[in-house]
Amino acid sequence: MKDLTTSNHRVRHGAASIIALVVIVVTVLSMVFGILADREANRPNNSIIKQRNVAAMEWEHPEFPTFYKTCNGSHLETLKEAFDETMNVTAVARGRLMAYGSNDRIYKRWFGTGNLYTVIGVLEAIAEIPKEDVLFRCDDIDGLCAANPNYYAGHHRLNATQETVICDFFYETKLPVNKMCSNGSMTSVSPSKFMGIDMIHRLFHVPTMSLDEYIGEYTEEMDEVLEMASNNATFAVKNVDSYLYYLYEVYSNIVKPGGCLGK
Repeated sequence: MKDLTTSNHRVRHGAASIIALVVIVVTVLSMVFGILADREANRPNNSIIKQRNVAAMEWEHPEFPTFYKTCNGSHLETLKEAFDETMNVTAVARGRLMAYGSNDRIYKRWFGTGNLYTVIGVLEAIAEIPKEDVLFRCDDIDGLCAANPNYYAGHHRLNATQETVICDFFYETKLPVNKMCSNGSMTSVSPSKFMGIDMIHRLFHVPTMSLDEYIGEYTEEMDEVLEMASNNATFAVKNVDSYLYYLYEVYSNIVKPGGCLGK
């Protein structure tokens, strides 16, 4: 009787082991086929490519600029929200770069055949380069906000190159990134309309962020940025607005499946 009990136990144990092995094999095969299917969906061809959205990989050491004492509680709340968006937008873009590389249709649109490692490095620098000496202030120290009340959302201080002034017009007109696609397509609404992306543009005016204009404003208009990607990819990966439009389109696919590129 003891031998029979032992035999039944071994049979049950063996069956359980086989079931566990089958489950593991099925799981691994599902992952492999899932990856292959996703790569196939992202393979360039003459048809419209459907790509999955890519979740953000959080930055390990996000760095924020310093806010001057003239920024009150309301200012600080909005500015911190804007930089939180900057971190999220760049993290989503990094996730997409890691998933699809330079063969991604969105990457090719804004950077052409430009160097993938340059783009990855720039995004990492936006998020994680030390910014203790990058100062954002909320007082109109140079009088330019008052002189341009319906135009200047902020400006880089040429006589204090580590400083950026944020004007009242910024708080009145900029939108959170979750409002993408709700006010028109990318062809009618510029990337700088959104707080988290606009802050990237402002950061690149600071010499320690642009590496003394290694990243510069070579061209700004959408059609010119697209042309640069096609004909001068070396500069596309060093052009500020190429990054703004790239981040805009990538994140718009998170806000709305398919994004809102427009014609």
